[in-house]
Amino acid sequence: MKKYLLSLIIFVLSSNITTNANSYSIFGGTFDYDDDNTTNLFGLNYHITNNEIDLINILTINPMIGGFITAESASMFYGGFETNIGADSIYLNLSSSAGIYNNGDGKDLGNALQFKSEVNLFYSISKDSRFGIGSHHISNAGLNSVNPGTNNYYLIYNRNF
Repeated sequence: MKKYLLSLIIFVLSSNITTNANSYSIFGGTFDYDDDNTTNLFGLNYHITNNEIDLINILTINPMIGGFITAESASMFYGGFETNIGADSIYLNLSSSAGIYNNGDGKDLGNALQFKSEVNLFYSISKDSRFGIGSHHISNAGLNSVNPGTNNYYLIYNRNF
């Protein structure tokens, strides 16, 4: 699984892909930092902005998809919505998504369906590139009696297509 995700990331970075996504984020950090199953985390997100949804002229949300893998072969692929709050140079990115989780040799989260809530803080280093820090929580929202959840943090690089 790690080889496939790494191959996908290398392909995306070295290709001139034309998709609906206007940016991608690569992130890496710590999975389950506040428990005894702590391991490394690495992932990729696509941010799709040509399908913006304006909520009563207050908030604009965009679809996003992504996935990650841990050093213990746990993985999750997800899709959801996100919004940005703040200025062009420094802004907060909030997202919520649902996805399919496979625990591999890692932490058992109770079932395959999981929900991810995320907060990221970005700083623009140029018109097309941003660095950031982020954190997300993953849980099955009580759909199973086993629901330990995970809290994760990471560094992010985001670039426009």
